[in-house]
Amino acid sequence: MIFKRLRWKITVSYMSVVILSMLILGTYLLNSLDDYFYHSIEKRLTTQALLAAKLVAAQNGHSDTNGLDQLAKQISQDVQARVTIISGTGVVLGDSERDATSMENHINRPEVQAAAKKGAGSAIRYSNTLDTDMMYVALPINTDGGAGYMRLALPLTEIKHAFLGLWSDVLKAILLAFLITIPVGLTLGKRITGPVEQLIEFARQIAKGNYDGRIKVKSGDEIEKLASTLEEMANTIKEKVRLISEGKNKLEAVLASMSSGVIFIDKLGRIDLVNPAAEKFLAFLIKRGADIPHGSSIRYSALSSAIDEALQKGQVIEQEVKIFVPEEAILEVIVSPFRDQSGALNGVVAVMHDISHIRKLEKIRTEFVDNVSHELKTPVTAIKGFTETLLDGAMYQQDTCREFIEIIDNETARLSRLVHELLDLSKIESKPMQIKTSPVDINEIVRDTAAKLRGQIDSAGLELKLSLPNKPVLIKANSDMIDQVLINLIDNAMKYTHTAGRIAVEVTDDDQDAVIRVRDNGIGIPAKDLDRIFERFYRVDKTRSRAMGGTGLGLSIVKHIVELHGGTVGVQSTPGVGSEFFFTLPKIT
Repeated sequence: MIFKRLRWKITVSYMSVVILSMLILGTYLLNSLDDYFYHSIEKRLTTQALLAAKLVAAQNGHSDTNGLDQLAKQISQDVQARVTIISGTGVVLGDSERDATSMENHINRPEVQAAAKKGAGSAIRYSNTLDTDMMYVALPINTDGGAGYMRLALPLTEIKHAFLGLWSDVLKAILLAFLITIPVGLTLGKRITGPVEQLIEFARQIAKGNYDGRIKVKSGDEIEKLASTLEEMANTIKEKVRLISEGKNKLEAVLASMSSGVIFIDKLGRIDLVNPAAEKFLAFLIKRGADIPHGSSIRYSALSSAIDEALQKGQVIEQEVKIFVPEEAILEVIVSPFRDQSGALNGVVAVMHDISHIRKLEKIRTEFVDNVSHELKTPVTAIKGFTETLLDGAMYQQDTCREFIEIIDNETARLSRLVHELLDLSKIESKPMQIKTSPVDINEIVRDTAAKLRGQIDSAGLELKLSLPNKPVLIKANSDMIDQVLINLIDNAMKYTHTAGRIAVEVTDDDQDAVIRVRDNGIGIPAKDLDRIFERFYRVDKTRSRAMGGTGLGLSIVKHIVELHGGTVGVQSTPGVGSEFFFTLPKIT
């Protein structure tokens, strides 16, 4: 509705005030004029009545009724008012308007009664004689012939007509004021509501997030102060929004960069926030939503139960959860309540750490301790057993003594190799490890290694064949470490290749890498063991390996050395046909 707008309300209020003020003022002025005119007429009539009374008294009562009638008419012409001469008993002795003898007794007239009691009296009433309202004024007359009353009367018709005219003028003035106040009120309303509408639009812009607007109000009043205050408020809100947004962005950046999963859940059990790690861990059916309870959003009942328990008890709940999507993992989940300033529970935050690697390391450590203990136990037991046998008297039997001492020597050598390889592996696995490298020809390293092992290979009845490029293949490497890799791989081939078998070492020059392959036609490796062949202490044929003096660490050392040089290592094998171990090393380009 248009009249509900502030501009029209101000206009209507302004018009109402003006019109009401004029109406009140007009009424007051007319009433004041009314009183003034009536008092003026009354005063005039009183003065004239006093003079007339003196004139009648001067006649000293010698006039008869006709004479008094004539006197009344004469006085009436002079004072321009009706004149009535009344006796002390109320009998009309003379009247300027009517025959005195036909008039009723006037002793009970209010003005006559007042004149008798107070010396003067006045009254306003309707006159049946003249058919109009009259003002009457009466004064006593004292003569030698007796007391009487002089009464003057004046019709109020002209005064009433004058007042009706004044009222008409007042109403015209009010109508004119009404017509004038409409444009004036609209203009005034616009001057007031214009800035107010600017304030409203400015507030709308703030609500939409636009805090850079300005209000051009120069009224010099409270509205200008309000505009200035709103601008200050907009700047304050802008700064607070900036800080909140900055904090939100920082929080999102932190949550997004965290490897730990984080879920915020409100006190009603609805998911408020999920970071990418949590989404990855839990593979949500429904990622988030204010109206989605967590139970229908999280696949894993163990986690959902932990959240429910934390919400119910308001306590920190810790639990391990095993997940299978996208891959199998173990999560350590800590669900902590968070509260408002009054201490009331607002919800819980669940933090998930992937401890799969820790559990794997613990398992590896346990297996490592078990393997080392087992590897140490065998030679130590053998040494202790043969030593006790020698002490029991076998040392005096020359052949037996020599045999036992050779066994003890072999087991001691095996222990020494195990310790040295453990130290080598520990050194290689230490991070960060700095290795000294230099440009070398991989062909030369292969030739040197083959020359060192040629005697052992010949003694084992095996054939060693080298296949090398005609030109040098330069790599940046530690020659001793690469030599150790080749020794371990060739030694491994010797252990698992029957007499008269063949071992081949091949170097090929690829675009970016040098590829070195060590092949044999030995017993081969089952497919189920290929993935674990480079693990520490892992053996395909444990009995054969120990009998050949192996420690189970050689291939693990190979893998770590190659990776230290930025290369890769792998194996291909067919049981009963043979195996091929290969590794790559970056070339110098």
